[in-house]
Amino acid sequence: MMRRSGQIAALLALCTLGAAAMAAAQSSIDLVGLDGRKTTVSFDGLARRSVITADRAGVKTTHGGVALRDVLAKAGVPCGDALKGAALARVVVATAIDGYKVAFAIAEIDAAFNDHLILIADSRNGKPLLPDSGPLQIVVPQDNRPARWIRQVTTLEVKQLP
Repeated sequence: MMRRSGQIAALLALCTLGAAAMAAAQSSIDLVGLDGRKTTVSFDGLARRSVITADRAGVKTTHGGVALRDVLAKAGVPCGDALKGAALARVVVATAIDGYKVAFAIAEIDAAFNDHLILIADSRNGKPLLPDSGPLQIVVPQDNRPARWIRQVTTLEVKQLP
């Protein structure tokens, strides 16, 4: 019986290490454009960023990843001076593996409109995100409630509001 429990413990450890390795290997995200086509946007070449947040008890956490605005720019989503008129009625919808969705107005993402950083995080305190949070999580440090800190994010979709 002891040998069997040792095998189970070893298997669980391997599964945990495998999940962490998969989390660390995530270096892209699927993006659906206004035309409905899905493309995979690689994080290669994008600047790594980090944000430090604190919970209500004052415990500080550092998340690392890439800026959502940089991912959108790499995918060719209009930003900066091109963001005017009807383009200001666009939103980015992030979807998690369980179907949970959150939306961001395109202007709140764009650096020309504000200095807020919305991060697509792949690490927490220097380690890959755990499977229940990752491999990718959107972190919105300026939100008073972390309801838009979507875990296990899989897809971004750009939508035009009527």
